[in-house]
Amino acid sequence: MSGLPAQTAVLIVGAGPTGLTLGISLRQRGVGCIIIDKLPAALPWSRALGLHARTLEIFDALGVLDAISARSLVQKAVHVYGERGPLFQLDLTVLDAPHPQVLSCPQAEVEACLEDRFTALGGMLVRDCELLDFTQDDTGVQARLAWAAGEHTLRASIMVGCDGASSRVRHVLGISFDGVRYADHFLLADVDIDWPLARDASHGFLLAEGALIALPMPHGWRLIMNQTEDDDLQPVPDLASFRQRLSQCLDEPPMLGEPRWLSRFSIHRRLAGRYRRNRVLLAGDACHIQSPLGAQGMNTGIGDAFNLGWKLALFLRGIGGGALLDSYEQERRPVARQMLNAVDVLSRSSFARAAPLRGMRDTLLRLVGRQQGFGARLLRRASQLDVHYRQSPMVGEGSGMALLRRPPGPLPGDRVPDAPLTPAASGMPGRVHDLLRQARYQLLIQVPDAPEHAAVLTLFALATRLPQDFGELLDVQVIAAGKWPPVLNELRSYPMTLWCDRDGGFRRRFGEGGHLWLMRPDGHLAYRAPLDDADELVGWLTDHFRRRSNAPSASHGSV
Repeated sequence: MSGLPAQTAVLIVGAGPTGLTLGISLRQRGVGCIIIDKLPAALPWSRALGLHARTLEIFDALGVLDAISARSLVQKAVHVYGERGPLFQLDLTVLDAPHPQVLSCPQAEVEACLEDRFTALGGMLVRDCELLDFTQDDTGVQARLAWAAGEHTLRASIMVGCDGASSRVRHVLGISFDGVRYADHFLLADVDIDWPLARDASHGFLLAEGALIALPMPHGWRLIMNQTEDDDLQPVPDLASFRQRLSQCLDEPPMLGEPRWLSRFSIHRRLAGRYRRNRVLLAGDACHIQSPLGAQGMNTGIGDAFNLGWKLALFLRGIGGGALLDSYEQERRPVARQMLNAVDVLSRSSFARAAPLRGMRDTLLRLVGRQQGFGARLLRRASQLDVHYRQSPMVGEGSGMALLRRPPGPLPGDRVPDAPLTPAASGMPGRVHDLLRQARYQLLIQVPDAPEHAAVLTLFALATRLPQDFGELLDVQVIAAGKWPPVLNELRSYPMTLWCDRDGGFRRRFGEGGHLWLMRPDGHLAYRAPLDDADELVGWLTDHFRRRSNAPSASHGSV
């Protein structure tokens, strides 16, 4: 295998959206990694389509959002119909987020953009290369690979299985993948359709005979329908079943073009028993698979990778030890479990055929559709903006927060909200989420409206100590309310960035007064404290960034 080294820091198995996202995240931090994929080329068709608001934030941080947006179709609504007409409409334009839209982008296009970015950052992608097996010890993983010219042995400090539902990595580890298969079979067709349905919306028809889901793509439409075991299942799927189902949905069934892709598939709901064993981890579909309704699978896998990338980078620098690797599963597995449960309810209700169940479903959809704010709450959850890690051991807060009757702003573990920022002197305006592109921790120091002597002393003490002790891991952003206070002019000479909250957007999201907000590289809040608790923050940072043993915790056993 010409040019393939004998070792690397991280070996990623699988070049889907999860594996490529992880590779980009590592390369942004200078971590050497290789991605292998057993397919000789990327698949031309796409299993997943929808990209939600949180994923678009991640893509912005990875530097791929513009490229992916250019290949996407913006979605503005979801329309659900029953046998008696409209049941429910979900407005997709109401999110309070930096990228408040849902994009329809075929997975193949997403992968192409991610691959371009990964290779531009110096990453190595090797196709037509299959993982046979591996062993691991306290210092690394020895992987045996197969390719056209024979076998190759590659040693990595860490290996991550992003190799899908039939994960070879998970199989070798002996990790369970518990769950069930849905009773129905499903047909999929990517096809051109000439009909009056809006292309900026998805459409779902829930009938007694079964469901039909119509999803617009940048080119054409995707149709998905369910069939029971009793239906006449053709050995080779064709469009006849879709034409019959469309005739039940619409008064005038449309003409269908030649399909670009036809497939029959089954739906499983499964969750891996664990996400890590020593130096080998799992992410994406290797951990969780579910119904395609709600477009959660690809987005959740990308979220897994974004959570894991910065943790692996710190671990490989000797920071965090096994506890940091443990936090990946502690944070992301509950997210997957909740997602699986929500998608299961959506799928079972959508594909229900029994008359009593359909009646209750249709009545409920009509009722909730009339509730003010319900759609916005549902969309926010589906967009994964409310995913939090409040129970994680990797987050905390100063003791002074407990003294506040109603602490302002996000809780430790929450996604940090975005807000506009104005440079204190000259320069381009920015936003809080722009800082995610730096791939580092960000300390947001919120200055009181009229800083008193004690607050000024604290700010200068932090300005002196933080760059000295944590400069290689942490950037400091000082944010003053309104105009920049003259008493803090000397901060301009320190290695930190100075901002003003001119329009009050930061205060509306984070509250009033002097506070310390530590944002993790994945955009979640690691720590919060009143400005008076600066010593506690420094102590937390000292413990969090302490050099530890580079061996994973023994509690996960060995392979």
